[in-house]
Amino acid sequence: MRKAVIDMGTNSTRLAVGEALDGAFQMIYTEVAETRLGEGMGDERMIRPVPLERNVQAVQQFAAKAKEMDVEHIRITATSAVRDAQNKDAVQQAISNCAGIPMEILPGTEEARLSYLGASGDFQNLNRPLAVLDIGGGSTELVYPEQDALHGVSVNLGAVRLLEHPELLDTMGATLETLKGASFPANSALIAVGGTNTCLMAIELGLTQYDGSKIHGQVLSKARVDYWCETLFAMTQEERESIPGMKRKRADIMPYGVLILQKTMELLGVSEVIISDKGLVYGLLLEAFQS
Repeated sequence: MRKAVIDMGTNSTRLAVGEALDGAFQMIYTEVAETRLGEGMGDERMIRPVPLERNVQAVQQFAAKAKEMDVEHIRITATSAVRDAQNKDAVQQAISNCAGIPMEILPGTEEARLSYLGASGDFQNLNRPLAVLDIGGGSTELVYPEQDALHGVSVNLGAVRLLEHPELLDTMGATLETLKGASFPANSALIAVGGTNTCLMAIELGLTQYDGSKIHGQVLSKARVDYWCETLFAMTQEERESIPGMKRKRADIMPYGVLILQKTMELLGVSEVIISDKGLVYGLLLEAFQS
């Protein structure tokens, strides 16, 4: 049995296909399109026609690819950009119509829960509390265990949003402060997911071609995060694009995503971060196969 998810973020649209064989689940295909759905939303928070058309085309292509792979069920979701958009109903209808599949808008807390589900499974052997940080284009989520439940918070601060609204830098600390809550477990292992973090590790490793298996589970020290934050901000766009491991369409937002990582690590008092190649879409697939 095969199932697929297509998730529309503020910066990227992702396809993931999973398969269940003999009771075991594995992700067998992934693809990412840098569609920048949240481009130019402005203070009025409207998704513009050109970014919407890019996403319509990507979703159509991904849905067709999934059907070619004999997928039995496809789930389409959207996160921060659509969640915040004043014209979300029109966007939802356009995407649902183009794919012939209803599109769901995930609440921020649900996005956080699913990211935790996707990212935490491979690190249970650490025998420490696991905190999952998901840095997106429009929002950032932090999830960690709290007694018998999960503490999950989503804030409207992401790499694309910071690039287009630099005035948010003035209140960035206070915004991120709300992620932590009063019960953040001591000795937590911080796991970071999302394009900012996987791209940063690709840069750290100097990968000329993206390979999630080489990135997943790698550890980045706070000192290296500090180094890359300072270095990326000091570079021109052209210089950033030439870094081995950098995705060209992500080069303009990378300094802001790394800044969010840096400031969150300082807030939580952690000296290193584990990078996971399994995040929201993996969590969506896991849930699909558990249902």
